Amino acid sequence: MTKNHLKRINAPKRWDVLRKSYKFITRPNPGRDLSLNVSLNTVLKELLKKTKTTKESKHLIKEKGVLVNGKKYYDEKFPVGFLDVVGFPSLKEHYRLLVNEKNKLFMLKISEEEARVKLSKVLDKKHLSKEAVQINCSDGRNFIFKSNDSFLSTVKTNDSFLYTIPDQKIKQVFKLEKGALVYLYKGKHAGQLVVIDDFKGNNIVFKINKDVFETKKAYAFVVGKDRPVISLTKP
Repeated sequence: MTKNHLKRINAPKRWDVLRKSYKFITRPNPGRDLSLNVSLNTVLKELLKKTKTTKESKHLIKEKGVLVNGKKYYDEKFPVGFLDVVGFPSLKEHYRLLVNEKNKLFMLKISEEEARVKLSKVLDKKHLSKEAVQINCSDGRNFIFKSNDSFLSTVKTNDSFLYTIPDQKIKQVFKLEKGALVYLYKGKHAGQLVVIDDFKGNNIVFKINKDVFETKKAYAFVVGKDRPVISLTKP
C-alpha cells in the first residue's frame, strides 16, 4: 500500500527540491513513474514558487483554478508528469514539465498557442476486441481505433503522437527512425536533443559534438524532424 507521505531526503534525485528545509514533501497520487512526475502542490511551491505553503496551494487550486493539460484539477496531489502542461488562466501563463541536462525536472514557460498541444510516446498496442485496438501512451493516454484502420499499421512502439489538449485529437505522428530528432529524458545523456544516426539492437546511435554515443530506445522521445515541435529550452 502506497504511503501518503514522502520524506524529502528520499524523494527521487531528479526532483529539484530542497532536501533539508522541511522533513516531508507531497507525494503525488500513484499511477505514474515517480521519478518523472511531481504533485501539483510541489509544482506550485517548489518549481514555480507561486505559493509558500500547502494551504496557499489549495486556495490557488480551488479558488483561482489551475489547469493540467487543459483541464481543471482540485487535488493538490494530482501528478504532473513529464511533458504535461500546467496553466494559470487568471495569469495567462503556461508551463511544461521537462528534464534538463543535469537530469532535473523543471518547468519551462511556453506560449498559449503551444500550451494547446502535447507530445506522447507510444508504449504498446492492445486488442480490445475484433473491432477495436487501443494504443497506450507514456502519459497514461489511450487512443482507440477500429482494427481495420490503416493508421494502425504506420504506428510502432517508441513513435510519438502530437495531439491537442484537452480534446486529444492526433495532429501528427513522429517516427523513431534514422534522422529523427529525439529528446533524451533518461540515462546519462538526459536533457540532450540529438539526431538518430543509426540503430544497434535496442539502442540508438547518436553524436554529441564529434563524439559517438549509444543509449536505449526507451530513453529517447521523438520530438520532430528538422526542429522540435515544442519548446525544450529557454529562448
